[in-house]
Amino acid sequence: MIKTNGKTETIEEKPGDFAAGEGPLLKVEDLRLYFTATNGVVRAVEGVSFELSRGKSLAIIGESGCGKTSLARSILRLLPQNIHTYEGRVLLEGKDLMELSDERFRKQVRWAKISMVPQAAMNSLNPVLKVGFQVAEPMLMERRMGREEAYERAREVFRIVGIPVDFLDRYAFELSGGMRQRAIIAMALIANPSLVVLDEPTSALDVLTQANIMNALKKIKMELNQNFILITHDIATSSELADEVACMYAGQLVEHSKASRFYKKPLHPYAQKLMASVPTLREEKKPDFITGQPPSLLNPPKGCRFAIRCHKKFDRCSEEPPLFSHGGEMVKCWLYEKG
Repeated sequence: MIKTNGKTETIEEKPGDFAAGEGPLLKVEDLRLYFTATNGVVRAVEGVSFELSRGKSLAIIGESGCGKTSLARSILRLLPQNIHTYEGRVLLEGKDLMELSDERFRKQVRWAKISMVPQAAMNSLNPVLKVGFQVAEPMLMERRMGREEAYERAREVFRIVGIPVDFLDRYAFELSGGMRQRAIIAMALIANPSLVVLDEPTSALDVLTQANIMNALKKIKMELNQNFILITHDIATSSELADEVACMYAGQLVEHSKASRFYKKPLHPYAQKLMASVPTLREEKKPDFITGQPPSLLNPPKGCRFAIRCHKKFDRCSEEPPLFSHGGEMVKCWLYEKG
């Protein structure tokens, strides 16, 4: 069941399997997600398109409220009741997930193919259930795996994320913040999904624990060839894991570049300002800032949404730019109209 323009539509399911090893792992085409609010329609995700290759990790960065988490939830179909519009295409291993019913999506995709570490994950554990059961539960409920087999899989992922196996028999309040975060990551890995979405995985952690979590994620990526989508506004954190970077502003994707290029020389004026705001240790450079406020997604401006704050604004910015290809990267700015 998909809601579009406030109406519920039944999507006819078509045959087709996931094509492992062929084409991009994830392909998103013109994805839109609008919410109904008391004073209008919030355009949280507006026409987002991108691809993620197999064996790669994508960092989605941008200011708070730019649509990063809404984009992740639209991919996993973790949607609230006040949906106004939800449309576009989300292809995982060649299969269009938008054609699946909610029931098939829940059984075949969520956690089995795509899992998520949500914001404030440390508070997601049930305080009255042992951690081991909570980590093994997806295998017990959806995969119909035997209890001993599920617990053995839980022990395996505990070793992968760096948690002592005896912590299976502990409650959440007996674990430190870093260990609870690792337990949630273990829960996301339990079903061996193709893609794990990490939504601010190091928020509310001290600097040392953040470093340990990122080292664990890098080890998982290298040893398991795991694909990640990392959602964060912490640019330094994103550089630890990302092969590619998608920069969002006001619900739109404004740049999609290889990480090796983005962190050295971003293309979009907004991305340039973001990078200029990051303090550096090896350069005597004063951090820059972006003037003004992001536009309201209830009534976004016409043309380029960043124009009112842009230091490179010119007349053409009154029209909305498409995504231009520039040196193999994608950028939503009229400055790159002619390449």
